[in-house]
Amino acid sequence: MIFRLAALLGWLVALPVFASTHTATINVQKVLVQRFDGWGTSLCWWANVMGGYTNREEIADLAFKELGLNIVRYNIGGGENPTRTNALTLRTRVPGFEPTRGVWDWTADANQRWMLRAAVARGADHVVAFANSPPYWMTRSGSVTGSQGGTNDNLLPQYEAPFAEYLATVVSNLTVLDKVKFDFVTPMNEPAAHWWKLDGHQEGDHMGVAQQARMINLLRAALDRHGVSAGIMASEDNDEGNTTAAISAYDPATLGNVSGITTHTYFANAPRQLRTLAEKTGKPLWVSEYGDGDYSGLRLARRIRDDIAGLHAREWTYWQFADYSGWGLISNSIGGDDEQYRITKKFYIFAQFSRFIRPGCEIVDVNNGDSLAAFDAGRKQIAIVTVNDRPDACTEIFKISGVKTTTGTATVYRTSADEDLAPQPPISMLDNKLTVTLPARSVTTLVISNLTISN
Repeated sequence: MIFRLAALLGWLVALPVFASTHTATINVQKVLVQRFDGWGTSLCWWANVMGGYTNREEIADLAFKELGLNIVRYNIGGGENPTRTNALTLRTRVPGFEPTRGVWDWTADANQRWMLRAAVARGADHVVAFANSPPYWMTRSGSVTGSQGGTNDNLLPQYEAPFAEYLATVVSNLTVLDKVKFDFVTPMNEPAAHWWKLDGHQEGDHMGVAQQARMINLLRAALDRHGVSAGIMASEDNDEGNTTAAISAYDPATLGNVSGITTHTYFANAPRQLRTLAEKTGKPLWVSEYGDGDYSGLRLARRIRDDIAGLHAREWTYWQFADYSGWGLISNSIGGDDEQYRITKKFYIFAQFSRFIRPGCEIVDVNNGDSLAAFDAGRKQIAIVTVNDRPDACTEIFKISGVKTTTGTATVYRTSADEDLAPQPPISMLDNKLTVTLPARSVTTLVISNLTISN
């Protein structure tokens, strides 16, 4: 009896799962983002180490050619107190340019600067400079790791103007020394966070809204004095709720000095509120940082889709291109003595978006919660990326309104548990409809070419 029951259960498990079918309409006339600015990565901390590797050219090619990343966030380091040696790890030990007041070192940060130049040489056309902390000698705690409690401002009030001058001087000098044009500068990074505590393992600085506003205005004046036309982005908070609260609290003069709203989406807790605020202020909205440790990449895919389709973000930047423990798009210990790396599943998941949804396209409406669609007028094509992060396969029927095509087929690429950006058989387009099977836990991209807008 036990044997027969086991056999019956095994047979039941082996029964085929019949995929559900859904229909979605893509409306190219309903534009969510007028001009998508592109894809990016922060350079800290990976470039602080890997920019000195012997295979750094190969690594730069993967990021800025293979993935097509066109946005880089360059971290202006504060430089830790030389008497404190027990906190920062090798990769987070980003050198500063003014180790003591009035003493400048323009040979500092060679590795990250090399990767910045390599990114620009490979086509990166948006460069953002940001600071995690002011130099240690400007802080209350005497350390770039944060304040004693983590919830009070670590930048001393008397050093607010010198910190603005520090940032403007670095940007101005690197523009000349490294021949890199900086488009934006931000004096803060996750300023509302409570984890920037003394002897933490990275640079960080809590900065209340009042100090944020003063720094934005002081930085604008400092950049102007140095002849730097870069805009200022804010508030770079860890989540949409804190970003919304900070931007809403800025007075009109401060808001006038903000060129664009930037948020991180580690905790996506207020997308509608932040999107409404951006629309109300007329400021472009960027997602400037996100990361996770999910090896499958499906959490990453879901975040990209939701941030762009739901938040209407004009650009999307991943935290670290290279990291370990599932965080990186390529995996490396970033320990300084191991130059081997492995391309992760997340690299291919990211490529499902970044290779086909390119800067300059329009993000258009799809009336389902799993897909992202972009119309590229220059290429005369639509790219559709759809995420099935569920345990069962399904079938999706896409109806595309407002276009006509002479091609009649869509090229298809897929990443799943056993596929990496793998080409699939083309799908015929009948009556402006495409039917595609989406395997469980997969990301699929469909590209339809030779399109024109129809009335």
